[in-house]
Amino acid sequence: MKIWNIGVVGAGLIADFHARAIGDIANARLVGFCDSVPDRAEKLAEKYSCGVFDDYQQMANDNNVDILTIATPSGFHLEPTVAGAEAGKHVLCE
Repeated sequence: MKIWNIGVVGAGLIADFHARAIGDIANARLVGFCDSVPDRAEKLAEKYSCGVFDDYQQMANDNNVDILTIATPSGFHLEPTVAGAEAGKHVLCE
């Protein structure tokens, strides 16, 4: 069974829900967070024992990331969604 590596863009309140949901998926692995406030990404990365990316562009271009889940405020979904799609990633955006 393929393991899907998932990165979370954004590290606010909703990102924690995304991370817990990823943890409930048998063939998914949370690989990291990125956020415009690096301390928030680092805090969640420590909580979930995963990595930190400098920004969504770095995450989108990482060959070890299969899926981006967008956990930014709704007005900030466009740029990381487009970056992920252009990089050939699956993108989950609510």
